[in-house]
This record gives sequence, structure tokens and C-alpha cells, in this order.
Amino acid sequence: MRRALFLLIFLLAACTRTPLIPGSPRHAHEPDAAYRRQSDSTGNPLADTPPGEHVYLTAVRYPDGFNWELDTCAVEGTVWIDLYRDGQRILSIPAGDSVHPDMHRFLHGHLYSDASTDTETVVLRDGEELFRFPGRESLRGFLVREDGIHTLGQDRDGDGFTWRVNGRELLRSETGTVLGTLDGSGAGGLVEDGEEDWFTCRVPSERGPEFRVMRGAETVRAEALKEGTWTLGYAGGKVCRIYSAYRKQYLEVDGTPVLLACRMGESPLWCRMLVWKGDILLLVNASGVEGKRCFLQTAGGQTFDPGNQVADCLTDGERMGWTETDGEGNLLRFRWSDGGTLTPGPDLYLAAGCCARLHDGHLLLALTGRNGTPNRFQRDAESTEIPFNGYFTSVTVE
Repeated sequence: MRRALFLLIFLLAACTRTPLIPGSPRHAHEPDAAYRRQSDSTGNPLADTPPGEHVYLTAVRYPDGFNWELDTCAVEGTVWIDLYRDGQRILSIPAGDSVHPDMHRFLHGHLYSDASTDTETVVLRDGEELFRFPGRESLRGFLVREDGIHTLGQDRDGDGFTWRVNGRELLRSETGTVLGTLDGSGAGGLVEDGEEDWFTCRVPSERGPEFRVMRGAETVRAEALKEGTWTLGYAGGKVCRIYSAYRKQYLEVDGTPVLLACRMGESPLWCRMLVWKGDILLLVNASGVEGKRCFLQTAGGQTFDPGNQVADCLTDGERMGWTETDGEGNLLRFRWSDGGTLTPGPDLYLAAGCCARLHDGHLLLALTGRNGTPNRFQRDAESTEIPFNGYFTSVTVE
């Protein structure tokens, strides 16, 4: 788990020439200056990290003049994956085929990326190959642990998935689908709990499609779709299930059910599970005779009605809120459950789910601009423009 403190020196200035980081001039954060600084460096910039916690941003950057939103032609020049620390770009690696936000991530002090050849999957750290293994996999889960890199890979060609450590196969399913993370940990479909890896999947069985909660290679629980289960998952150290019975929908946590706040004739379309104040928090998108709507509910029965523009829910364990977007995906606002609204401005959006995070009671946003609006990092109401030709892919505090 990431530590819960945030450097106060990272307060940003909204509309002035105040440096992003005290003591460094604003021009030092421009892409050309940052790249020259990296090129002139004689060491690994990640090895010289100052003590304390820092804010890291990852981004994909295209050559100047290339319209990455509309242009379907081949890119002339190099596409980069950039890593920013406290607003200053410290590392750039060639992106290759790893431009998708799910194919690179910052974890435990390093920038990890993955790519697929015609026959293999390759895992890299800070641009250097770590290992490769046979098969083309989309890494739906990625954990850095003491014994190595744990991955959960969905087959790119055909069905099936594989759980591995450093590329070594530990569990292989020839058919089945890895389900997404339920707890918002940022590790994708893998959840680290003590010495174990946990994940959920959907596989064929004699009972039809079946949801399974896995502790490594061991099946902890299995529930069939035809028997009323909508989904099964693991969050906050608890096995959670959403199911239907007698025309009603329930959230079950470790065997204890609570009636969901669905209206008459409504059914869940998708859900997101998080841990908030020691309880399981569920974001539900439901559909019924009156159309679609979203609601939030805890396993303890507390409910919120945030409206129909909710895109995602965020929590740091203590505070909670949700993002609202328009039909084009632009971020309209962020609302806190305990009151208050943040409106970042027009033509800004979150290019990936990991671009928004709550940390130690503060909202962190890595915002990508449209229609000429510069990209921006925002901490609560304070923001700083970080212009480059591309998009942000994550924000992390370590």
C-alpha cells in the first residue's frame, strides 16, 4: 500500500508564473528543457530521488505538429513515454507499442512497460528489458513484489489467461476472462493481500459461465451466472458478490447480504467496488424503465444519489467523491460526498482511470486538454499547465 503523506511543497499556482516546484523556474518544466536535462544527465534520474514522497505523472508524448487525436498516418519521429516527478520531467523512453495507458505504469520507483511481438510478451523497466515469455498477453494485473514481477495476462490471440512471476507460469487457464480490479488499487486485476495474490475471473463450467475468486492458483469461491450472480470479487480483504434473488438485487460481503437500492424493474449494468472507512462502497450503474442512473451504496446501507453523469468514484479510505463527465468525456466536475464541488474548466478530460486519485484528503488530477487547451496537473483547486503534444496516463504518489 502506498504511504499516506503528501509533500506540501507541491502546492501549485493556478494562473501565475509561480514555479511548480519552489526554487525552479517555470521554463524548466517545458518539454524541450526537460529533455535536454535528461540527455545531459550521466546517471539514472530515478536513482537520485530526494527523500520523502513525490507526485509522479506518466504521459505519452508525440512529435510536435502531429495530430495524435485525428491523424491516422504513421508517426514521423519517436513517440515517448514521459515520467514527471513533482512537475519536472525526469525520464523519457521510446513508447513503441506501449502507448496505451494499460501498457505502462509507475510502481515502486520505476517506470514499467510491456509490449508484444508476433510470438512473445516483453516486460521492461525504465526502458530496459527485464524478461520475456512465450505468448502474446495483455497484462490485466501487475504487481511488484519482493520475489519479482507478478502479472496476470489475458491472451491477445484466442481465449485464456495466465498468472506469472517474472514470466514463469504459475497458473494457466485455456479459457476464461480476467475481471478488472474491484478495489481501485491501481494494480489492475491483481490485489495484493499479505503473502497472496488475489484476482477474479469468469470461466466456462458445467453450470455455465462461472465467476471465481482466486487466491493464487486456489479457487476460494465460485458462483454461476445462471444461479443469479452478477459478479464476484475481492476487496478490502473480503469476498464480495452481487446477485439477484426474487426480483431483488443484493450486495453480499463475506456471506452477509444487504439489499441494493435498485428501483422497481432496475438491474445493475456494471459496478465498481472500493473500500471506504472500513466498509465496502459500491458504485452501481443501473438500467430500468426510466432509463439509466447511478447510485452509491455501502455494505452498511448508506446510500448516495449522485445523478446520471458519474464516470467513476474515488476514495483514499477516508474521503470520497466522484467524477462527472459530459457526452464527449470531458470532466465537468468533481463532487465530494461531504460537500463541495471542483470544476476544472472546459475542454479537459481524464485519458485513463489512473489519471485521478484521492490522496491524504486531496484530489489529484492529470488532465489532458482538447481544442488547444494545454494539459494540466491539478491538486484540489490549484493547477499548473504542463504543455506537451500528447496525453497524461496516470498520477501516483510514492
